[in-house]
Amino acid sequence: MTENPHDAAEPTRAERWKKAEQPPPAGPRPAPRWAQRGPGSARAYAPASASTACPVCRRPVEGELTCQFCGQVMVLPPGIHLSTVGLRFGGFLLENLLMICTLYIGWLIWAFLVFPRGQTPAKQLLHMRVLYIPEARAARWWRMFFREFIAKGIIGLLAAVTLLIPYFWLLWDRNRQELWDKMATTLVITDPEDRLRPSPQPPAELPAGWS
Repeated sequence: MTENPHDAAEPTRAERWKKAEQPPPAGPRPAPRWAQRGPGSARAYAPASASTACPVCRRPVEGELTCQFCGQVMVLPPGIHLSTVGLRFGGFLLENLLMICTLYIGWLIWAFLVFPRGQTPAKQLLHMRVLYIPEARAARWWRMFFREFIAKGIIGLLAAVTLLIPYFWLLWDRNRQELWDKMATTLVITDPEDRLRPSPQPPAELPAGWS
C-alpha cells in the first residue's frame, strides 16, 4: 500500500501544539480592523497629529477634520468654516423656492453651470460650496451630479420608510455631514470670498505654425 504524499507534509498534533505555544513576535501589534481609519470616513483625512490646535480659536483639535468649537476645516486656509445648521436649512428652503420659480428647468440649467465650482444655485447665492475631502478642493461636476441626484435619491428612498430621520443626520454628525455627503465624501463649507473657486484652465498652446 503506497503512502499518501500529503500525509508526510502534514504536521503532527505535537508540532501544532508547540507552534501555538510560541510567544508572539516582538513589536507593536497592528491596530484592529475597526480602529483603522479608511477612506469611507471623513475623519480619515484629519491632521495626523493628535495635538493640533485650531488656527482660528486655538482650541485643541486632536486629530479631527474640523474644529468642534468654531467649525474651522483643518485642511483649508483659516477662516473657511463648516456651514452652520441654520444656513444649511436656509439653503434647502431657497433651493426648493428656486426650483418652483424656474419650473425646475431653469434650476437644472443653472445647476449644471455651477456644478464645476462645487455649488448649486442656492449655494452660489449663499456663498456656500461643496468640498471634496480627499483633495481639499471644490467638488467637480461628476461628484456634484452624484451627490445631488444619485446619493440624495437613495437617501430620499431611505427617509421615506424611516420617518425622515436621515434628513436630520447633520444635527449629530461631528462634521455636519448629511448621509449623501458621506456617500460622496464631501463637506459643505461657507466660502464668502470665493477662495476655493476653481480657477479657469489656461488655453492650450498650439504647435508652431498653427493659427
